[in-house]
Amino acid sequence: MKKAAKITSSVATAPKHANRKTGAAQAHQDTRSNRKLTLTRIAVSDVGDTKKALIAAIRAVGLPGNPANVARVQELRDEFDAARRHRRLNQVNAKTTKAISALPAPTGGPAIRLPLGTPATRLIELRRRTVTHYAQQVFRNGASGGTKFTVGFADRTSDVIYTTNLDRNYDVYRGAYKGWGANVDLHQICVPADWRLRVERKGLALLGGLMTLDALQIEAPAGIELYAAVWASQGRGYAVNTDRGFIAVADSASFHSDTAEGAISGLLRKGRSAPTRAATIADMKSAVNAFIAKYTSYDIDVSLDDARRSGSCEYGISSWCASVGIDIRRAQVPMVELLEGFRCMPQTEVRRAVLGAVKRAKRLNRLPTTLDRNQTKV
Repeated sequence: MKKAAKITSSVATAPKHANRKTGAAQAHQDTRSNRKLTLTRIAVSDVGDTKKALIAAIRAVGLPGNPANVARVQELRDEFDAARRHRRLNQVNAKTTKAISALPAPTGGPAIRLPLGTPATRLIELRRRTVTHYAQQVFRNGASGGTKFTVGFADRTSDVIYTTNLDRNYDVYRGAYKGWGANVDLHQICVPADWRLRVERKGLALLGGLMTLDALQIEAPAGIELYAAVWASQGRGYAVNTDRGFIAVADSASFHSDTAEGAISGLLRKGRSAPTRAATIADMKSAVNAFIAKYTSYDIDVSLDDARRSGSCEYGISSWCASVGIDIRRAQVPMVELLEGFRCMPQTEVRRAVLGAVKRAKRLNRLPTTLDRNQTKV
């Protein structure tokens, strides 16, 4: 009997425990709903946007002003603002556009996004990116503190210029070196607004390692294009030099000079020095590594006169030497050193200078190689 009474008592108390749990869950749900409703009312009210104002408003309604409640109010405000904006846009679109009878079938490809800004703004940005792209190809950049290119547009040819400056960035180094300054190379380029039409589309952007900043075509003999131009060349370090003169162009050859007569005569001289033998022509078209492997064994010096006789202009010679780290004041450099520079910046004019030096040595009947010199030492 006692066991039966205990079983009956436990069965009777089971519904009471279940009712208590259900009531507690319902109370918790009501509390969460009331909290959400209260925070929503605060979000749509005219309470200030600062955290201090939100905390005061939350505490005024009896809720704790903890970061979670403040963040929730801010999220609700962002959602309400977005909904208002979409509602206004939908109202405007309904007035200005016609209803679409049927939407196009989805293609499964990525969504097409129109570029930001007006057409004029996008055109200016394209011009700046194009000029910067060519400048980065030919001039030294990338200091430890960063690089910055600034492109402006000139109304007159006299304003066309390329300048560089060095600045300091004190936010690069950390730890024991915090506070030390890192160099930043600043490039200021000023070109005509229609540079892409005047220069790039004519194939004059990069000629012989020099960047053409402006070019105006003038009268020239048949078969030659002559331009009154402004160009930039690499100087020592991050320096860039701006020069004004004339550029003569024929086929793939070009020549820079101070005068129109000098540009034309230099171009003709470069054409006369073009290789004619089949073996030499093959060297001009061979790969860089193959060219270096063939001529690195020649123990001769290549002089500035070899470069001049091969048709290179003074501006191109000085710019290439500065780009690869060869001091232009040296009258001549060993073949090995020149070929190492050629590996870094392979230009057709350098191939011609190398072939000219080899031809000169053969003409003088003295063409020692590094192998011959090593055997002599032994």
